[in-house]
Amino acid sequence: MHRRPNLASVTLVLLAALALIAAAGFPSHASAGRPANSGSVPPKVVTVVIRELKFEPATVTVHAGDTVEWKNDDIVPHTATEDGDPQKPAFDSGTIQTGAAWRYVARKKGTYNYICTLHPNMKGKLIVQ
Repeated sequence: MHRRPNLASVTLVLLAALALIAAAGFPSHASAGRPANSGSVPPKVVTVVIRELKFEPATVTVHAGDTVEWKNDDIVPHTATEDGDPQKPAFDSGTIQTGAAWRYVARKKGTYNYICTLHPNMKGKLIVQ
């Protein structure tokens, strides 16, 4: 006499098999793409808020590879433009409209003074370590 397995038993076996396959085929989030105990700090995003014709905070320190985001919470457009070589600044956001943001990955170490080209009295400093 053959006994037919009930639906609950079959479902349980299939779920257990899928769980084993998934666990074997995919690394955990803790180790994905990064060796354990590598000693390096993962890149981060640092936000500079533009408000009332000011960069807040006015000075930001990041590590090479980090991203700086300028978020325009003001009532007028602004830029975040490195104030070095006017012909070829290290970074230049172009116009950041009200409510918009612009991101820059800081790759080269150094200290960068920057301004809003639309409001040159607005000044900031980006330090990349």
